[in-house]
Amino acid sequence: LYRVVGRGSALMREAREGDVFETMGPLGRGFRWDGSFSHTLVVAGGMGSAPVFFLLDALRRAGKEVTFLWGARRGQEIFDVSDLERAGVNVRLATDDGSLGHRGMVTDLVVRFIKKHREGGTLQGFVCGPRSMLQRVQALARQTDFVWQVSLEERMACGVGVCQGCAVRMTQGGYRMVCSDGPVFDLKEIVLDG
Repeated sequence: LYRVVGRGSALMREAREGDVFETMGPLGRGFRWDGSFSHTLVVAGGMGSAPVFFLLDALRRAGKEVTFLWGARRGQEIFDVSDLERAGVNVRLATDDGSLGHRGMVTDLVVRFIKKHREGGTLQGFVCGPRSMLQRVQALARQTDFVWQVSLEERMACGVGVCQGCAVRMTQGGYRMVCSDGPVFDLKEIVLDG
């Protein structure tokens, strides 16, 4: 899954079956789903849904209960919901235009979920999406006592941490590189504003 935003993704759009590409990866640190938690909240907005489909499968295979809150601008950007539900994922949708699911932001659904599950010793949260959504989820996550992991969407020039173009500031000071130290971080330990 990808959205055309520049030269690289435009080249992907022009690719045809049989074309060969040289890639480097996977790089960095991905989501971790080991641990004693039994229920997971996965939140995705926009193209932030792309990295969570593998996660949803892995969580289900690990025997975790999965609630997936998925937000998009329009209903046409949402797909395969019935496949996810058949796999046992509890899917809740939000669209900006109200064409599918809740009319409004996916963070509205997060607020509702947290009201019921604020203290969750058996719960863990996972999130990926645009920065404005992540800022709101981060504020909500800080009201909970469970762990949240975030996958950051950043442009990465070198992919190995040398150029430092994908630096993210940490709450305890210092910076980490999204390409090599991430893209997954503890949501409560990164600085998203400013």
